Amino acid sequence: MNELIIKAFDFGIRLIELANYLDEEKKYFPLIPRLLECGTGISVYLQVSDSFPKSMQENCMQSYKLTVETEYLLELMAKTGVINEIQCKPILNDCRCIKEETRKLLGRI
Repeated sequence: MNELIIKAFDFGIRLIELANYLDEEKKYFPLIPRLLECGTGISVYLQVSDSFPKSMQENCMQSYKLTVETEYLLELMAKTGVINEIQCKPILNDCRCIKEETRKLLGRI
């Protein structure tokens, strides 16, 4: 679980770096605030799950849902040309890895 929490935290940092890059490049994407909320939420829900085992399933499910939403937003960014496929691929791969690990964790609860 700790490894997943660290991955989610690092992923949140990558999303902030992406948002900063888009701002510097003057590339507008109207859902950047939501992307950042999702990235933050993924990590927070996983940390709460680790601290409060009784609510682990519910919090892991929330984290999973936010990861799915983040994946969707990243795909929208790529499809609409806000970022290109090469820029999107590593971040999207990290997102999918977190989603898969969270899904596996949910399967063990």
